Amino acid sequence: MRILLITSEEWNDYVYGNGVLTNWFTGFDAEFAQIYTSPGLPINNVCERYFQITDSQMAKSIVGGAKAGKEIHKPAKIIESAKSNAQRKGIYGFMKNLTRWCRIPIVALQDAIWTFGRYDTDALSKFVADFNPDVVYCPRKASPKQIRLERLVRTMTMAPFIAFTADDEASFQQYDWSPLFWLHRWAMHCLFNKHVPGFYRHYWTFSEEQAQDYTRRYGVPASTLYKCGDFPDQFTLREVNTPIRLMYAGRIYCNRWKSLAAIGDALKVINQDGVKMELHVFTAEKLTSAQKNALSEERYIYLRGAVTPAQLVEEYAKADIALHVESLDKQNRLLTRVSFSTKIIDLMTTGCAILALCWNRHAGYQYLKKNDAAFCVDNYADLLPLLHRLAANPALIQEYARKAYTCGKQNHSRAAIQSQIRHLFESVIQQSKQ
Repeated sequence: MRILLITSEEWNDYVYGNGVLTNWFTGFDAEFAQIYTSPGLPINNVCERYFQITDSQMAKSIVGGAKAGKEIHKPAKIIESAKSNAQRKGIYGFMKNLTRWCRIPIVALQDAIWTFGRYDTDALSKFVADFNPDVVYCPRKASPKQIRLERLVRTMTMAPFIAFTADDEASFQQYDWSPLFWLHRWAMHCLFNKHVPGFYRHYWTFSEEQAQDYTRRYGVPASTLYKCGDFPDQFTLREVNTPIRLMYAGRIYCNRWKSLAAIGDALKVINQDGVKMELHVFTAEKLTSAQKNALSEERYIYLRGAVTPAQLVEEYAKADIALHVESLDKQNRLLTRVSFSTKIIDLMTTGCAILALCWNRHAGYQYLKKNDAAFCVDNYADLLPLLHRLAANPALIQEYARKAYTCGKQNHSRAAIQSQIRHLFESVIQQSKQ
């Protein structure tokens, strides 16, 4: 089977260490080629052939420069520039940082560049023809640049297209006061409505609600696809620590830090007559003074900084409860509604119980609640009663640690997820030949 990927980012395991491409396709019996639209270099052990198109190439093509796009080769050696290119130096990095302050105008400018830029269609067509894909897989968030590229590639191959998204691509279930935001959203909504019907043979998402909506709205078969986890053959029951050790690892953006602070507020009450619980936070992010004050030892929160992946495994082995948190403010609730953190599957492999603090319409919350695989809390007021209950009954932590492992083992083993992917690919390939 030959699988052609069309993505927005390069396949680089140093920059995107938690990337789903390597997670899904390690050990997958197939040949891969990738077309991507970012300036970075690929580093992985799965794919060998690449075609790169960048913002800079497209911008230059508009003002009379060479047409955009060229086949590139993966570095023979892992060079430092390829490992660190998440920094996005130069004009790309400047524009990326600028979007933090004036996002919609910058995104609109990027959309215009990719709408009017000139592809090197001869080079792209040769790349596609030489690889001769059996299926074209598009794991990305839909955008004008990705939609135009996908439609162009479709003129070059008869292979069926399958999409995957982890984002709310074009719905109006968002919260923003900017008229520019809604104008841009409306334009994307209209483009998406024209693009999806009849284009894809299947659409994967992280959210059951979103998959159902896409099938109903666009007539495209849709379902959920999650990350693989590497689970031990047997569950190992661990003794619960005294004090009970809660652990969070990851980014604290989108006001996740406020949810962690709310847990700290509950710990202050629980620990009034003796330390029963502690929260250890591992994050590489630079904290503001307000965040440092909110995530302080006064709330029994201990900031541990960044650790390597190997060290992270060791830290989870010492923890009792692993946290998955999202912000509960309206804007961020809607922003992350259909996302399913790949970290959730990682947490199922740790041997910890999982505590999920997020909106009850969040895809991750709904999945964990449906499968009874975590303690699920959708408002700050319910944190204190739950933590009191766990402090008084540590056996409940062991019970939910086993439930998290069982859910992961049954539904997210590498064999199960890769079988799901292969079965769909083979099915649409066969249908396309009829």
